[in-house]
Amino acid sequence: MKAVRQLIMMWENGAMSVRSILSNRGRSFLTALGVIIGVASVITLTALGQGARLSVEDRLSTLGANLLIVYSGEPRGTSLVRPRTTNIRPTLTADDLALIDSLPEDLVVMTARESSLNGWLKFENRNAAATVIGTDPVYPEIRNFRPVYGAFFSEHDMDNRRNVVAIGAQTYRELFPDGRDPLGAMIRINGFPFRVIGVMEEKGSPSQDASVLIPLSTYRRSLSGEDRYAMINIQAAAPEIMYELQAKIEEELLRLRRLPSMDLADFYIANQMDLIGTVTDVADTFTLLLGGIAAISLLVGGIGIMNIMLVSVTERTREIGIRMALGAKATHLMTQFLTEAVILSAGGGLIGVGLGYALSWGIQRFGGLVTMVTPESVLIAFSFALLTGLFFGGYPAYRASRLDPIEALRHE
Repeated sequence: MKAVRQLIMMWENGAMSVRSILSNRGRSFLTALGVIIGVASVITLTALGQGARLSVEDRLSTLGANLLIVYSGEPRGTSLVRPRTTNIRPTLTADDLALIDSLPEDLVVMTARESSLNGWLKFENRNAAATVIGTDPVYPEIRNFRPVYGAFFSEHDMDNRRNVVAIGAQTYRELFPDGRDPLGAMIRINGFPFRVIGVMEEKGSPSQDASVLIPLSTYRRSLSGEDRYAMINIQAAAPEIMYELQAKIEEELLRLRRLPSMDLADFYIANQMDLIGTVTDVADTFTLLLGGIAAISLLVGGIGIMNIMLVSVTERTREIGIRMALGAKATHLMTQFLTEAVILSAGGGLIGVGLGYALSWGIQRFGGLVTMVTPESVLIAFSFALLTGLFFGGYPAYRASRLDPIEALRHE
């Protein structure tokens, strides 16, 4: 029976609170407006932060899957996308490649050598500057950089040192601005003729879109004359073993060179997981900062609730006195005013959630930015709104419960 009575009292408190809120619709809406704006801001700004993280991760995935790159030269950090330069002496040899290829298949899936130089391209009366990349036929698989028209060169092209080339999207637009079919066209790269066999997909990266790719054997014979290469691209078997594989390759290459440590090495390894981890940390910090800034508006909304509830207590002093005279206890009055505060904050929170979703959709639809609303951000924002109502509604409720019944009845 006691539980039933408590349920009835809760229902009555809720009904009275709703009637009180609806009797002052305009004031109630303005009271909840701070919470609405706060919740919507938290959801929208965290959606922007998560969307930025998602966009960067998608861009990183275009570099390749489970990618390690062994670079020539002294260690320069972990960048996978540093600009290609021609002033770094290639130091990687066939022995280095054979050592990496000899690792078990549960560590290394495939490898592709790579060297590059700045090239000058010519087709008919048009010229273009581009990065000339000499590499292996499996390069598109490792670097996730594939032709969208035509084909990439084959092992047969590599073995026969054929002068064939796959060109980047930007290079295609510069050499073929009229949109003609480039397949079969003969272009000159640093004065040597090459037949176009494919056009690569557009990546949005100048280092890839303004490039041309040729067989490494042709690159060595016609352009560089160098029997070493600047980079070795490695596809690891799984993300979980990339750090293990990096340590293994460093150890084996140091042993091959008879060097004591990486401090004296003439190579270094960039790990895709390092870059992803750095970007994730930055994006999470950015999202937390945006969410924290937006949460301030929730605090402002909570102060608004407290102010209005204090006004409500003053306006309803006589009503409170009558209820006390009829037997209402201090806890009953406190519960009612807390219920009103929670209803205002919960209602504002629900409207804010809907507004946050709408704003996130609108920003992505019309603003061109990627947004991602997560259940966690919605739950945190709504929970914070409820806690705001409880916290800032507590003092007005306490004030109401501490009123003297006789003084309250005398109040006009």
